[in-house]
Amino acid sequence: MDLKLNKNILRDQWASEYTEDYRSCLNARGLYDSMQFVLRLRPDLHHLLDRVESGIAKSGDYDFETIQAFSTYFHETVHWWQHSGSISGLILSLTYPSQAHINHAELKRYIELTGPVKSIAAYNRLNAKEVNPGDEEFKTINVILNNFHDIEFFKYRVIVPGTARQFSLDPLFESVGHSFFIAYSSFINLLSSCFDRELEFLPKADEWHKGFRDLSDNKVDGYFYGSNIELPSVGLKDIYEGQARFSQLQYLYFAYGGNLTWDDFDEMGMLSGVYYRAFSSFLELTESERPESIDSPLVALFLLVLDLAMNPSDGFPFEIMHYESFIESVDPGIRFMFLCRMVALRHPELKGYITEYSSSEYFEASKLLSDAIVCPSPLESASLISEWSENKPSLIKLMEEESTFDFSDENQPIRLIFSRFIRYQKDKLKNPAFFCWPGVYAAGTKCSEAGLRLFNEHEALFKDKPDGDIYPRVFPDKNKELVQVAFDKFYSWVATYDLCRQWIINDGDFSYDYWWLTSKYSMDELEAWASSHFEFVFGVKPQNFKVVADL
Repeated sequence: MDLKLNKNILRDQWASEYTEDYRSCLNARGLYDSMQFVLRLRPDLHHLLDRVESGIAKSGDYDFETIQAFSTYFHETVHWWQHSGSISGLILSLTYPSQAHINHAELKRYIELTGPVKSIAAYNRLNAKEVNPGDEEFKTINVILNNFHDIEFFKYRVIVPGTARQFSLDPLFESVGHSFFIAYSSFINLLSSCFDRELEFLPKADEWHKGFRDLSDNKVDGYFYGSNIELPSVGLKDIYEGQARFSQLQYLYFAYGGNLTWDDFDEMGMLSGVYYRAFSSFLELTESERPESIDSPLVALFLLVLDLAMNPSDGFPFEIMHYESFIESVDPGIRFMFLCRMVALRHPELKGYITEYSSSEYFEASKLLSDAIVCPSPLESASLISEWSENKPSLIKLMEEESTFDFSDENQPIRLIFSRFIRYQKDKLKNPAFFCWPGVYAAGTKCSEAGLRLFNEHEALFKDKPDGDIYPRVFPDKNKELVQVAFDKFYSWVATYDLCRQWIINDGDFSYDYWWLTSKYSMDELEAWASSHFEFVFGVKPQNFKVVADL
């Protein structure tokens, strides 16, 4: 068996929050796209992995080239887990639908007042100087654009904090705290519209405006217009890529029998840029030196800190404890910095604590660090969410739908995404070590049938194949036709979210370029498919819109 690392398979793996061309993943080894909800691999890696039958390429069962190819798929699967299983990922995954749902009534009102005119941003620029602030059209447009951009500001701020320097100059930007408030309250409103209209068990987001208004009125930094913007040294992109890359490194390390070194990975370009930035910050903030091996308690602690950072609990699933510290409590980058400093200042013993990668070690270390930053631990969150799913009728029904993949039509994407999040949280509650250190449990002595079942259960729902088209995954325990129906409904909504986004901010005509989804239909057929669902939601065909430049 050839044990040489192949740079053509491992090097330059790349992912981005927003990229135009995803089809066939020819520009990357692997990619999880959080706006299209799809996991992609390059065609040659697909062909290598066609031989992997069980879901995990175990060392000893396959040649090392296949093991390396699988490590890329493994890396992107961790990205799927981040977006479908972590709290920060769930909120980000639902920001895209939220931007359409939160504005639904106002968008229909806009059609009544203005007519089908695109884009709303361009129309506003054209007419802003002539309107009366009390005018109904102006107020409707103002709500649409502010809602949309507040959520957009939130996304950029948590994913890549440095972008705040640019978007803070936007006239629609009020403050970081306001953006966080709108994003979180929109998220809760979206969930409540599906599962808890009276806010019986979800946080009472309908009351939050009072607390945030007080912060603004009292000029608390971060919560009023013109206030200072504090930026963490890393953002969620660094945290996500750090977790995915170091999980991949551990998988390769154990699959290779413990014979790979930092130099081996560095030579392949796997320890640079966004993939290494969080670990470099971790070493600095915890006042640590890089350990000799990737199989080190310090690396295990790094992965646990990442897990804690990306799973805030204020605002969801728990109520907001202290409004004035809401940003610090929920921003993954700030959480990461605080957790690292708690290791250095209060719990340096944790640097050598995790040696068995056990769930008991996860429980003890996560509890110590969560208590240190005065936040519930991820397992406390998972326990509450699991309790909801077993006791609240709306969620009991949801999980029955998930078990068969036969989802109700209303808000189907939200139902599907949230059901998979609950499934992940329930399994994480029982097996926290597996989800914190998956690379350890996918290779070597800890690789087991139980771990294989967990991995298979939580593989990405939607993947490409060598032809570049997107397909639903195959569930051995679910009806294939129902899964296909769920897939079709889901992407009808995704197309509508995309057209809605175009309507609000993109100048020019609507684009129906959905080749990233399928190559089996003509452009005319794709246009008819996408526009029919948009018309169902908004009562007007996209083709009937007038473009501002044409007015």
